[in-house]
Amino acid sequence: MDKKIKDIAARIKDLREFSDYTLEEFASKVNVTVEDYKNIEDGVVDIPIGTMYNIAAALEIDPTVLLTGQNSDSKEVAICYAGQGLEIERYDGYSFSSLAHKFFNREMEPMLVTISEGIAPELVKHTGQEFNYVLSGKLRVLIGNKEYYLRAGDCIYFDPNIPHAQVSMQGESTFLTVILEK
Repeated sequence: MDKKIKDIAARIKDLREFSDYTLEEFASKVNVTVEDYKNIEDGVVDIPIGTMYNIAAALEIDPTVLLTGQNSDSKEVAICYAGQGLEIERYDGYSFSSLAHKFFNREMEPMLVTISEGIAPELVKHTGQEFNYVLSGKLRVLIGNKEYYLRAGDCIYFDPNIPHAQVSMQGESTFLTVILEK
């Protein structure tokens, strides 16, 4: 498994143990099975972004701490210059750049997401609200049992508690997503 995932998994385990949660207690707190949670801490599976947010919320920390090992450092203004986002490759063909990772205690998570054609991501769900704005390519957005087809300039706002995924339909697609966690 990727070194970045192993590093994130080690941080999660250290923070859980520091917070005095048993593996079983914490798995329940983040709403995953004990087996799935153990796989996360062992670094043998990719961590779904919704689960990452749930873990951060349960630990009462900023998700940036899990991703980088460092706290966000600004409470008033955080600038992200072109190409300076926190780059995360979730898996081959799917990556994102966190654009507000330097802002402390943020309520929204704006990200640039790039997906290659032919990648079939798993359906995910998380709390809050989500907004996607297609910058390039053609995107198929699956929400529950419905499909929506978007091109550059199109956008969609939806309830991410419903299982969802984005799929590139033509080459590589890039979209801005803003997630408001509740």
